[in-house]
Amino acid sequence: MSTNEDFDRTRYLKEFKRANDPDRMGFSEHSAEVGMKLVESIKKEDLSYDEAYASLQYAYNLIKYESNFINFR
Repeated sequence: MSTNEDFDRTRYLKEFKRANDPDRMGFSEHSAEVGMKLVESIKKEDLSYDEAYASLQYAYNLIKYESNFINFR
C-alpha cells in the first residue's frame, strides 16, 4: 500500500463525509457491507444518535484493544 493510500484511509476514517466511497479509499466492498449491517443493527435497537455513537466508539476501542492479541487481516 502506498503512502498516499495510507493517508487517504486515515483521513477517511477521521473525516467521514456524507458522499463517501470506501472502495476508492482501498477498502473492500465487504467492509462497506459490514458497515451497512452495523447501521441497520443500530436502527433495530432504536438507539439515539448519542447512544449509537457511544456504541460505535466502544466497538472501535474494543477492536483496537483486541488487535493487540489477535491477528486481523
